[in-house]
Amino acid sequence: MATEETKQLTLGIIGGGHGGLEMLKIFADSGLVKVVYMVDREVKAPGMVEAKALGVQQETDLIAAVKSHRTDFIIEATGSPKVQELIEENRNPATELISAKGSLMFYNVLNESRKKTNKHVSDQIGTISEEITASTKTIKGALGGITQVALNLEMLAINAAIEAARAGEKGRSFAVVAEAVKTTADEAKTLLESIEAVNNDNSLMSEQLEELLEQLH
Repeated sequence: MATEETKQLTLGIIGGGHGGLEMLKIFADSGLVKVVYMVDREVKAPGMVEAKALGVQQETDLIAAVKSHRTDFIIEATGSPKVQELIEENRNPATELISAKGSLMFYNVLNESRKKTNKHVSDQIGTISEEITASTKTIKGALGGITQVALNLEMLAINAAIEAARAGEKGRSFAVVAEAVKTTADEAKTLLESIEAVNNDNSLMSEQLEELLEQLH
């Protein structure tokens, strides 16, 4: 959204082919630039179809569009000298014209910057994903040991309770110890479940990062 300090600029795109379509995609989500209209004689041109989907005005009459819409900029995306000449003859003096060569240069520079950014982000995500995977494997290995400890404690508690029952009155203190061991075993099992849940979340996060990496490539 444009702030009070930053005026939202307006833009018209001439040419609904591949070049115009790419320009439209670049500015479609911008809060600083609003695409007011797109012009092409073919209403089924890819840029015109996308413009309709985005709610951007579609025009088929070049001269009428240039005269009726007073925008800050016009991008000539056809590469036709004749089209550029018609725009120059009919545009408002306050409207700046960006030629097909200029828009192509802009697109290539932006695309190159986007690729570099994606590669940087991809590398960072890849590193994080590897760390999560390694951590998940380490935790998984430790869980086996904790599971065995919990089982041993549980068996110890059962055996201790049996021995306490056999000892009768003399085994009361032993029964207290047996109960404490049982409580510890239960707590170990609860802790084990919590760690497993965290580990599962880590695995899910790793999968989501892998999907994000695929989208960046």
